[in-house]
Amino acid sequence: MKQTIYLKRLCLLLLVVICTILLFFLQYRYDNKYHFPGIQGEQGILDLRSDRQPLSVLTYGWEFYPQKLIAPGEFDGQKPHFIYLGQYGGFEAGDQNGDPHGCATYRLSILLPPKVNEYALELPEIYSASRIWVNGRPVSILGDVNAVNPSPSIRTGMITFSAAGKAELVIQAADTRHYYSGIVYPPAFGSVEAVSNLISLRILRTCIMVVASLTIGILYLFIGIKIVGERRRMILFSLVCLFFTIHVMYPLFHLFGAGYWTYYLEDLSFYLFLTAICALHCSLCGIKGRPRRFTASACVSVALASLVVPALLLNGSLTAMLLYSVFLDGFKLVLFSWLITTAFFNREQTETMGGLLLAGLCTIAAALFAQTSAPVFEPVRFGWQTENAGFAFILLLAGGLWFDTIRAYAERTALAENMRLMNRQFSLQEENYRILSTSIEETRKMRHDLRHHIAAIKELTKQKQYDALENYLEGYENSMELADWPVICDNHAANAVLTYFQQRALQEQIPFSIHVSLPAELKLEAWNLGVLLGNLLENAFEASEKLPQELRSVSIYSKITKGNLLITVKNHWNGKFTIHENRIYSSKHEGDGIGLSSVRSMVEMNGGQFYLTPGEDEFEVSLVLWKQVLD
Repeated sequence: MKQTIYLKRLCLLLLVVICTILLFFLQYRYDNKYHFPGIQGEQGILDLRSDRQPLSVLTYGWEFYPQKLIAPGEFDGQKPHFIYLGQYGGFEAGDQNGDPHGCATYRLSILLPPKVNEYALELPEIYSASRIWVNGRPVSILGDVNAVNPSPSIRTGMITFSAAGKAELVIQAADTRHYYSGIVYPPAFGSVEAVSNLISLRILRTCIMVVASLTIGILYLFIGIKIVGERRRMILFSLVCLFFTIHVMYPLFHLFGAGYWTYYLEDLSFYLFLTAICALHCSLCGIKGRPRRFTASACVSVALASLVVPALLLNGSLTAMLLYSVFLDGFKLVLFSWLITTAFFNREQTETMGGLLLAGLCTIAAALFAQTSAPVFEPVRFGWQTENAGFAFILLLAGGLWFDTIRAYAERTALAENMRLMNRQFSLQEENYRILSTSIEETRKMRHDLRHHIAAIKELTKQKQYDALENYLEGYENSMELADWPVICDNHAANAVLTYFQQRALQEQIPFSIHVSLPAELKLEAWNLGVLLGNLLENAFEASEKLPQELRSVSIYSKITKGNLLITVKNHWNGKFTIHENRIYSSKHEGDGIGLSSVRSMVEMNGGQFYLTPGEDEFEVSLVLWKQVLD
């Protein structure tokens, strides 16, 4: 059995990894600024005169002047490099001995239709102080590029301008602090509506991820505080969500011009997110002891390095930056290998939700591999691979929370119904005890008075006053009050339920036929028998109450045959009943019916059989519980 479960889960994980890598390949091909369809720039010129697409991505063909700040009109005699944006992480322009810090100028001439139109240019994240001109007119100034130590001023957004025939874009950038410098992310260019819609889509996507993951994280945190048994895992779920929330918030920070601290927070939260993922993975796979501690220490160390190294150790050193980049890529690949390997060979987790969570973790592992191994990738609309995989995993957590909530609600409803029936059973037993006590008291009084009656009878007999004796006996017979304690069968639990419904049948004028012969004791516990009979008769009476009085009818048959308990309840009904795929649906409310479902579950738990026969006019429920006679 465990071997089959393991093989099924292994196939699921393989399918998830293959599908995830396939989806990321499709994103790399069709949602990538470096593969964006349309005309691309060459040698500093982008010709859009014949291009009717409303949106272009300015990736290729830029003139690049490292360590120079050149204003519009001053380019004569300057010799440019031709690059695509993102080709270099700083201002080194491919020189291994070049300085990644300092300054640079970028220029691109866009040939446009001769008619004057309104255009928009996306402002991407520029890890520097910057100044932008369009056709010689300054349109954006962030920080002071001429300062000795330029203070970075990061702000994303959009600028608009009117142009006809040509638009010359000139961008100056200066930086001395970050391991990225200048323009790394290609900007979008096109109609105001197209660029605005693109930016709005990204902001909307970010807001949805932030709100959803923050909400789910807070919910799991509160649940973890309240529930002792699952506290550790619930808090891990919460940390995964909260670290992910902080990581994906950076576009909102940059939209309002936040400083460099947001990049440190972004990196730190990402590696803390991976740390929480690894801790959760260890929990799901049953990894304990030294391997667990080593994994946690490695992840925490990388998280601390992401905070300390960029801030203190990388200024001015291209070699150090490249080594740091290789180190992070290597860590992601090792983490991918560890997550996938331990997930594939895990034999600890067997429950369905645990298997789905493990599949979600493999999705994140595949995202790490895809993002690290992709040569050049910058999403246009739908975000980075790790963000998409992380959000999919958090949605999986939300699905698990929703499933657990629904299951808990259903169990609570069923428990409340069973408690109601048990309370009714106790009430019936209490009423039977009261009747029995009254009967015993009456019998005691009768036995006390019987001595006097016997003495009187003896005396009348002795005196041969036979007429007086006859009158005395008739008077005694008429005045005798016997306790009215109905005894339907020898089993007290069944007798209590049947007595209650017999009285209810008289009150509601429902013909009630009882053919029950049960011993005083059965293997089935008394309260279980009471719940079974109570549920069956409750449904039968409620169905009869919906009919005109002349059509109402309920009957119950129960006996022991060859040691097996047989129960059959029949009633007239209106034909409204739904059963599908072994689920019994209520006619009183939305969802599953509690009464019959409870009976069915109890019968199956005791190894019995349960039958439903919904006829045209009569509804029949039958059950068999095997070997119920006590030895």
